[in-house]
Amino acid sequence: MSLDGAARYTRSMPMITVQMMPGRTPEQKAELVERLTDVFLETCGNPGQPRHGVWVVIDEVPPEHWAVGGKLVAGPADEKS
Repeated sequence: MSLDGAARYTRSMPMITVQMMPGRTPEQKAELVERLTDVFLETCGNPGQPRHGVWVVIDEVPPEHWAVGGKLVAGPADEKS
């Protein structure tokens, strides 16, 4: 689908953003995108809504940019949690 074709769906187009650390295979990402699209359409979609009207963005965040509970996931090697 061209971007021109996609532009027609921007008003009703949901965008699902997934933020995760790198390390998944292209096959895992493809399955994730497919299943997220399916679940969205099953639970929130409009009758007849096309699959290409659901956009998914995978944002891979390196561990050194990810924190949980106030601690970086990939902190200095000598730091213990």
